[in-house]
Amino acid sequence: MERNFRDFFENENKILFDGAIGTQIYAKGVPKGHCYDELNISMPEIVKTIHREYLEAGAEVLTTNTFGANRYILDKYFDLGRKAKDINYFGARIARSVAKEKAFVAGSIGPISRPLDKEDNPSPDELKSIFREQIEALLEGGADLLIFETFACLNELIVGIETARELSSEVFIIAEMSFPNNGLTLYGKNPFEVSVKLSETEADVIGSNCGTGPQNVFEVVRKMGRVTEKPLSAMPNAGLAQFVQGKFYYPYNPEYFANYGKKFLSAGVKVVGGCCGTTPEHIRILKEKTKALSVQPRKIKKIEIIEEKEREKEENPYTGLMKLLRKKKAISVEIDPPRDVNFKKLVRKLEEYGRFVNTINVSDSPMARTRMSPIALGKILQDMLNKEIIVHYTCRDRNILGIQSDLLGASALGLHNILSLGGDPPSIGDYPFATGVYDLTSEGLVEMMSSLNRGTDLLGNPIGDKAHFYIGVGFGINEETSDKEIEKLKKKIEKGAHFVITQPIYKIKGMEKIIDKIQSLGVPIMVSIMPLISYKNAEYLHYEVPGITVPEEILKRMEGKSKREGELEGAKISKELIKELKGLVNGFLIIPPFNKLHLLEDIFG
Repeated sequence: MERNFRDFFENENKILFDGAIGTQIYAKGVPKGHCYDELNISMPEIVKTIHREYLEAGAEVLTTNTFGANRYILDKYFDLGRKAKDINYFGARIARSVAKEKAFVAGSIGPISRPLDKEDNPSPDELKSIFREQIEALLEGGADLLIFETFACLNELIVGIETARELSSEVFIIAEMSFPNNGLTLYGKNPFEVSVKLSETEADVIGSNCGTGPQNVFEVVRKMGRVTEKPLSAMPNAGLAQFVQGKFYYPYNPEYFANYGKKFLSAGVKVVGGCCGTTPEHIRILKEKTKALSVQPRKIKKIEIIEEKEREKEENPYTGLMKLLRKKKAISVEIDPPRDVNFKKLVRKLEEYGRFVNTINVSDSPMARTRMSPIALGKILQDMLNKEIIVHYTCRDRNILGIQSDLLGASALGLHNILSLGGDPPSIGDYPFATGVYDLTSEGLVEMMSSLNRGTDLLGNPIGDKAHFYIGVGFGINEETSDKEIEKLKKKIEKGAHFVITQPIYKIKGMEKIIDKIQSLGVPIMVSIMPLISYKNAEYLHYEVPGITVPEEILKRMEGKSKREGELEGAKISKELIKELKGLVNGFLIIPPFNKLHLLEDIFG
């Protein structure tokens, strides 16, 4: 067989690719978390064995083990960016050594950027440079064609195609996108739009891979085929993966998968193969079931994609807290939820002392100590006490899916005031072995809420009815607060933050300029006041809590004081601070240590 894939493609009615590489590597005992692409250098025999199994199953094209082997991904996740060229070169050489004259080698190229890494994503010029390095190494290693797989961003895929074509006017290019989002890409593009756009490129074949299984990919390529004259490819997953007893499993369904192979051919798809979860057995049965079948002609209808930018829905948060802050009348108390299911004791205390405040802040497991959900307690307090509620929400405990789910639920419950926080690390709390998730930073959380306010998710996909979050952010304020920290705060405000709550302060001198700088950013500010209750408490805050400074004169006032005497002196100091700041800021947050709500009466009574 001459290694000219373009001639082979023109002369064949249908072409069979191999299946998953990563799934097979995992099945052979290499754990998740290892850089599978790097095995081209360190454990080439494993990769070679997988290629050989697919060749024996009847695959006409073997795909290189280089899906994630671009410089950017290798460097960011594995510190292997310097080895990108070698990994791709040897990936192609390994596949070539197995294919020989019996099969062709497709150089696998995956996406560079990740949908949510908005701050770090490479520029178009950087993308070209990264693609160029990978493509050159694959071609040098002996790849007969290139396959761009599992792309989410259409523009990035187009850059990849253009880069490949600039490097070679002859190389055969297959370009595939994934549509796991109910038949849309992660960025909300539909198959018709993608098909029309890719038809305008110099890709030789366009199609879809991965997705959620054969049915998903079939529906996608059927739609793509209606609006393009280009040949089509389809390489679906075996189905949805599940995690059982510490391992990932895909459905083992070779017969079902092969039946969809027949459907692909009937829908006019010329190139078929498998993605995640598929095995040599899937490919063997697919070849067997489609051996006597031919690709059927498609009915093509020309359509025009009209570029029309949808006007973003304007944010329209309006809460009672907003009104209180505008009038500089917001007085809130921060409470820690109970550590059990009994909220009634806390409610009784709030009923007794809540007359001094118009708002309640509900913390989110501070110091990483397990407490009742702030959303659940916030709803209870809102219904029972008829006060404004500010729910503290941290990025520590939930991934992006959980965060968005919680926020939608909070909005549906009428909890619109949300304070975005990073959260104390689990290592200091009840369960030091627990995992801190931190999929988002507090800035990313602000951006997510702002997106929901516009009726979209974090990727810009429409979600339906918009939320009405009034978004707050925390800010450490002391004499050492730098312009750099103010600039970070400014970025959060640009992302959608509406108000600021400071960390506790114990002196005014030197703070006025910082407060002015915050207010110049156009948002209201609430200053936190944490009443001191003893000299021991004052010392702890000053020496052990980052971001809080207790001046020497305050420490002297608290010296020797504890119990009720300490509480009264601490309340007196708090009252003095509030008096001095009143009129300068939009409100105050009182943070009584250990939920000592009777301190509210000492301060305001």
